[in-house]
Amino acid sequence: MTLKKTDNAPLTRRSFLERFGMVGGSALVMSAMHSWDLLGAQAGPRPQLSGRPKNARVIILGAGISGMTAGYELSKLGYDVKILEARDRVGGVNWSVRRGATHTELGPNGETQVCTFDEGMYVNAGPWRIPHWHEGVLGYCKELGVPLEMFVNEAEASYFYYEGDNIGPLANRRVRLREVKADMIGYTCELMAKCVSQDRLDMPLTADDKEKFVDFLVNEGYLDAADHAYRQNTGRGPGDPHDFKALLQSGFGLRIRSVMSGTGQAPMFQPIGGIDNFPKGFQRALGDRIQLRMEVQSVRQSESDVKVTVRNLTTGQVQTLVADYCVSCLPLTVLGTLDVNLSTETMAAVKATQYSPSAKMGLQMKRRFWEEDDRIFGGHLYSNLPFGEFSYPSNGYFGQKGVLLGFYGNGRMQNVVEMPVKDRVEHVLKHASKVHPQIRTEFESAYSVFWEKVQYSLGAFSGGGGRASANGNDRLSVIGRPDGRIYLGCAAVSGDGSWMEGAVGAAWKQVKALHQRAMAS
Repeated sequence: MTLKKTDNAPLTRRSFLERFGMVGGSALVMSAMHSWDLLGAQAGPRPQLSGRPKNARVIILGAGISGMTAGYELSKLGYDVKILEARDRVGGVNWSVRRGATHTELGPNGETQVCTFDEGMYVNAGPWRIPHWHEGVLGYCKELGVPLEMFVNEAEASYFYYEGDNIGPLANRRVRLREVKADMIGYTCELMAKCVSQDRLDMPLTADDKEKFVDFLVNEGYLDAADHAYRQNTGRGPGDPHDFKALLQSGFGLRIRSVMSGTGQAPMFQPIGGIDNFPKGFQRALGDRIQLRMEVQSVRQSESDVKVTVRNLTTGQVQTLVADYCVSCLPLTVLGTLDVNLSTETMAAVKATQYSPSAKMGLQMKRRFWEEDDRIFGGHLYSNLPFGEFSYPSNGYFGQKGVLLGFYGNGRMQNVVEMPVKDRVEHVLKHASKVHPQIRTEFESAYSVFWEKVQYSLGAFSGGGGRASANGNDRLSVIGRPDGRIYLGCAAVSGDGSWMEGAVGAAWKQVKALHQRAMAS
């Protein structure tokens, strides 16, 4: 195999890495860049605001991450803040389901579930991990006293399991991740090392560059230092390497690349005891500024104020609250159903925002068989089985019981969302048993959250891009600017609604805009 130039221009490190990535994926590119010290860092600034406004009353709709971030920052600046939340808890989709948790799905056949996990067991039904470069979320965890632990996003002992006639000889077989990584990278490094040694790359790298790069390939690919061949090695575990052609046909190699934007890069973190301990940190700081069980009925703004009518779900009382500004951190799927006098353009952008039908299911097992039998500690099962992502817990190691994330993905796959709850569980057990035959024997109970059927959510998280109307205005710019005295501060405004960092960023954006306006007036 050779990497050919397409013109007479010198082959630079940039173009070499681009071609290298076509052969071995971005995981190899990242490693090579590390060897040449070419990687930088990413960060996002927290707004530094000052000044104390006069007569600045703010009503915030929703006590999710964005709503509480906005309320926390505004309260520190002296605003009179009220946060209204229809649920009986804070966090929104940030929900750790524990024993006694319950919800009833929307729709004519909506079932009510009650979680029967053992005390101490939980599944994070929404967000569940924090990348190390999400400085907003991690900064608040430190500031609010939320203890963290490591989240294992990749475990070398976890399995690939793919079905289908197009997979080839490795179909319907459990193949360890470490085997795929070692074999794919090993064979690729063997080809690259031999090309470099034979000067077949025809590239003006220095002799020192070549030597360092070959050393890197030998080390990275477990190659024989003498003939640069890839053979059996201890790094991949017992057994001979899988056939290179079989690996290429299987497509397994597509899952060992690094994740774009770095969201999967180690280390990752999670709050100890459940992801909802993050919003609970905000709740402790905000105190009675948060009012739970308060369902928004209407939002009406004028040139001088904003009136929010709410119903107390505990007492049934209806009241109207008045403020100078309103920051709506409700999901746009919910906001679009309310009586709110937004402009036609803003409401069009709100209704044009699509939300993911993502769903999750936690499965409590009476024995941690993935650890005891398979030596898997954290990470995921990589498969094309119809339950999306199947993951192992990054907590409670060597304990007796544990909760697996048995389903994480599009709830509409194979129409699982329309199944009765017991059939959803059976769907997961049926397919998971192909990889873990112990799962039926060890299964105790399950809890599923299909977010499009959850009241006050109507979807898991927002997507990005899109157009608002025929005039071509970008949807994100429309929902990101104030509409009179109403600001939209939910995660969708950030364009990255699938991460808690997006919720923090959206809140920061609107807090800054609102404060500058209040101070100017």
